[in-house]
Parts: sequence; C-alpha cells; structure tokens
Amino acid sequence: MNRLFLKIFSIFCLVIVASIVIATFSFWVVQTTVADVQFRQQRNFQASMINTSVDIFSKRGEDELISLLKDWQHMSAISSLLVVRGDDHKDILGRPVNAEELQHVMQFIADKRQSPLVGIATDAWGQEYYFFIENWQQTIPTVLPRPPLIPGLPLAPIWHELIAVTLILLAGLAAAYILANYISKPIRILQTGFHSLAGGDLDTRIRPHMGKRQDELADLAIDFDDMAVELQRLVEKERHLLHHVSHEMRSPLARMQAILGLIQQQPAKLDKHLGKLDNELLRMNNLVGELLTLARLENKTTQIQYDDLSFNEFIENLINDSIPLAEEKQQLLQLNPCNDNVIIKANEGYLYQAFDNVLRNAIKYSPTGSVITINCQLGKQELTVLITDNGNGVDEAQLPHIFTAFYRADSSGTSNGTGLGLAIAKHVVEQHQGEISAKNVVPQGLQVKFQLPLQKVKTSRLSKAITLKNHNNTVENT
Repeated sequence: MNRLFLKIFSIFCLVIVASIVIATFSFWVVQTTVADVQFRQQRNFQASMINTSVDIFSKRGEDELISLLKDWQHMSAISSLLVVRGDDHKDILGRPVNAEELQHVMQFIADKRQSPLVGIATDAWGQEYYFFIENWQQTIPTVLPRPPLIPGLPLAPIWHELIAVTLILLAGLAAAYILANYISKPIRILQTGFHSLAGGDLDTRIRPHMGKRQDELADLAIDFDDMAVELQRLVEKERHLLHHVSHEMRSPLARMQAILGLIQQQPAKLDKHLGKLDNELLRMNNLVGELLTLARLENKTTQIQYDDLSFNEFIENLINDSIPLAEEKQQLLQLNPCNDNVIIKANEGYLYQAFDNVLRNAIKYSPTGSVITINCQLGKQELTVLITDNGNGVDEAQLPHIFTAFYRADSSGTSNGTGLGLAIAKHVVEQHQGEISAKNVVPQGLQVKFQLPLQKVKTSRLSKAITLKNHNNTVENT
C-alpha cells in the first residue's frame, strides 16, 4: 500500500512542479513578446521624433528646436534623442554625448547609409547638426526579461525568488501528501479488512472507519460490509446445517445399528426388523432428498424453468393426491377455488412440493375428523391461497421461526419430521416472486398464507366450493 501512496504522492508532486514550470515559461514568453513589441513601438516613435526634429530645425532654426525638445522632455522616449553640433560636438541642450557613438554616427552618414534613427541637417551658415538616438544601432531590447522562477514576481534578486519558490514547493508537497493520504487511506483500511476477513474474523466491518466520506471509496466500504454480512450469514447457515444434518443422520443410523443388532440376536424376527430398517432407510432418503432440494433453491445461480400454469387444475390435482393421507385420519379437505381460471408463471414441480408440504403438515397436526380448508382469493395483481387446519396452532414466540430449516414447533410433541418442509416452501414461493406467512386462527388452528403474482385470468364457470369426503372418495359440488 505504501507503493500506491508513493505513486500518488509522486504524481501530485510532478503535476505541481510541471505546473510551475509551464506557467513560468508561458509567462516568460509573454513578457519577452511584450518587451519586443514595446521596443519596436518605441523605435518607431523615436524615428518619427527624428523626422519631426529635423523638419522643425530646417524650417525654424535651432531656437525653435530647443524649445520643442524642452516641451518633449517629459516623454521618456525623447530623453535619448540627441542633437549635436558638428563644430563643437556638443548637444544643443547641454546633455553629455558619447564621443565613440557620435563618431559612429558621423561615419554612418559619411558612408551615405540611412537609418530612421539617424539624421543630419544644416543651418543657414552651413553648420551641420547630427540627430540620433542613443544606442541607435540596437535592434533588440537592452535587457530581455529572464525567465522568472515565480510567474508575476518582479525581477528581484534571485534569493527572493528562491525563498518564494521554496515556500510554494513546500506547500505543494504538503498538499500532495494530504491528497495522496486521503486517497490511499481507505484502500489501506479495505486491505486490512480483507486480511481480517480472510483470517476468519467474520465480524469485520470497515465502513465505521471511513469517517464521513461520501464518495465511491465509501460506497466500496459499504459493499465490503454487505459482502461480510452475507459471508457471515452463509457460514453460520452452513454450520447450522452441518449441525442439524449430523443430528438428523445420527438418530436413524443409531436406530439402524440397533436393528442390525436385533437381527443378529433374533433371526426369527427378521421380517419385522427388516421392515423397521426399511422405514429408517426411507427416512434418510427423504432427508437427503429434502436437503438437495433446499440446497438447489438456496443457490441463487440455479436456473429454474417457469411455464404458464392453470392454478385451479393444479390445486385440484394436489388435493386429490392428498385424499388418501386425509382418509387415514377421517379428515375432510374443502376447496374454495377461484371463480375464474387463474394462470400463473410457475415451476409446477417445485410449487407442488411447496403446497404439498404445507397441506401434509395441516393433515398431520389436525385432529381426527376435522376439516381442512383451502381458500383461493383472486386480487388485482396477485393470487392468495389460505390453508387452514384445526390443530393446536403454534406458540406465538415460535411462529416467526417455523420457516427456518430444521426448526420444529410441534406443540403436540409427536413430530418425527426433518423440519425442512416449510423452509422449502418458503424458498419455492420466494423463487416465484411471492410471499408466504403463517398465523394462528380462532378458536384454534394454523393458517398458512400463499401470495403469488398473477400472469393472467381467464373467465370460466367453476363451482364455489368442492368438499372432498374421505369415506367414499367422492367430489361433492356445493
């Protein structure tokens, strides 16, 4: 992680230094261009002053020229305009004259060369006057602006700029450090969280360590915590499953072992013992089958095929299949179907198992001779099915847990099931984008409520109620 910090820190430092260099160079280029333009403008202005001065001298004489030059003295461009008499080599305003430069001017004129910054005129007595600008041979500014270390800083002694640039670099490094740390710190926290989670600490959460951040890294921390919660849930679920599977397997295995011992001790009762052994094998087979079904339903990557299903026909077939089981306890199964033929999108096999598990529970926990009702209610966007028995119901404290795998809420204390039926039903209904719930009813009994989304409804003429009687296995319309 330090490598990432150093990379980010280095990039910010390079950006800051490059910005200073580019800004400095750009400012220097602008300064140089402006200085050159100003120099050329000054030369053009000085050339026009030379022409004006020569013209005034030629027409009005030296006195008028002196008066004109005095009027121009407030202009900086005129301060370098010299008018020198040829006889005494003195300026008409008494200003100092560079003898060497004057010699160059006289030689330049003698060679009959021309320059807008050099001129000559003669008065009425034949006296020559030389007009020229100091440093008239210069074609570039006397001092080009050197590249400043800090854009906009006056050209002061170099150590002033060194102090300034040092302060700016220090401020830039501090800003780079803060930014690099701001970016890399949550990544370090995330890395620590991954190491802790990989080490087995499933309680690891990193969002509280992110402070008040509201950026993408904070969202990543939230996603990490969600992942940790899901992993913890899955691991605890696996531990719970392993515990209950081992418990459920241990009991039939122990009984099978005991039966084998009895077979060895009582070979004459072999048929009786083999029947018990077959029951235990059947119990284990059912348990394994339900575990595999539950595992497939809990696996979110499992693909389930859905088709259009006529629900009225589906529920009637389910009840007809349950009649033999109800007959054993002389119970009545009463169906109140929907008036219209309801079509839902469903996997018939899984949905059949869900309803069958709930209906078998209702038959199992209802007393002999009782009536179990199955009511279908059609809403605008959903189908509701209520399966109500006449048993002792479930303790209110246990009611929220009855759809949990291996949880048993048998009020009678006679249950020998696996505790997976309602859990499978819940997963099936949720896979169908529906809901399942349960509540106790008055005076007694448990009501399980299915809610499934509708696909479409076809108008048909169906009887309002069908009562399935166990004594003669006939269907009576009421």
